Amino acid sequence: MANIIVSQLPYLDAVDPTKDIVMYVNSPGGSVTAGMAIFDTTRHIRPDVSTVCVGLAAR
Repeated sequence: MANIIVSQLPYLDAVDPTKDIVMYVNSPGGSVTAGMAIFDTTRHIRPDVSTVCVGLAAR
């Protein structure tokens, strides 16, 4: 799943760099490396990225 998110974020940036991105999170936890890859990608792209927890967001 992280690979898909990491590839979609730069695509959304390329389509419209002025449109903010909202990510809805429902995750029981997982790989720290995958989470850091998503975080690093959100910091690298131009749009602001907001997250909303729906359900569970564990570490």
